[in-house]
Amino acid sequence: MPDAAPEQLSEADLLAGCARGDLRCQKVLYKRFYGLAMHLCLRYAATREEAAEVLNDGFLKVFTNLANRTGGSFEGWLRRIMVNTAIDHFRRAQQYKPTLDLLYAENRADTYAADAIGQLSAEEILRLVQQLTPACRLVFNLYVIEGFSHIEIGQQLGISEGASKSNLHKARLKLQRLVERAHRLPPALPPARTGTD
Repeated sequence: MPDAAPEQLSEADLLAGCARGDLRCQKVLYKRFYGLAMHLCLRYAATREEAAEVLNDGFLKVFTNLANRTGGSFEGWLRRIMVNTAIDHFRRAQQYKPTLDLLYAENRADTYAADAIGQLSAEEILRLVQQLTPACRLVFNLYVIEGFSHIEIGQQLGISEGASKSNLHKARLKLQRLVERAHRLPPALPPARTGTD
C-alpha cells in the first residue's frame, strides 16, 4: 500500500489494507460505504437502531471475510452481505415470536375447551402442541398459526386436502383431551347436530 493517508487510497488499496487488518483503513471503508449500507439496512429494519445493529453486524462480516472475497465489485458484495445480515437478524428475532403466534392460535382455535385454553399460558400451549404427532403438529401450525388453507397445506406437504383436514381434526381432538387433562375438566360433549351437518 502506498504511503498515502487511508482517506486518499483507491478502493483496491483500501480493501487490501482492510484485509490486512489495518484499523485506519477499516474506519475509512466504513465511512465511505456507511450511507449505502445504512440505506439497505433501513429497508429491512423496523427502526433506525435495529438498522444500525444490522449494519454493524454486516460490517463485522465484511472485515472478517474480506480476504476471502473473490471477483465482482466490492459494492455488490457489500450489498449481498448487508441483505443476508438483515435476513439473519430477522430469523433470530423470529425465534422469540412463537409465543405471540400461539396467542394468535389461541384466538383462532375452535375447541370445546376454549375457556380452559384461555387460562393457559403461551408456554403451556406450546408444550401441548409439541405433544401432537409430527403430521398433526405441522398441519395444525400451518392452518391455525400461519393461516394456510387446506389446499395450500396439501400443496406444500404433498398430501390431499382431505388428509390436511383429517390431520387438523385429529390435532384439535388431541389438544382438547390434553387441555381437559391439564385442567381436570370433564370431557367435552360433542356439538349438537342440527340436521344441517
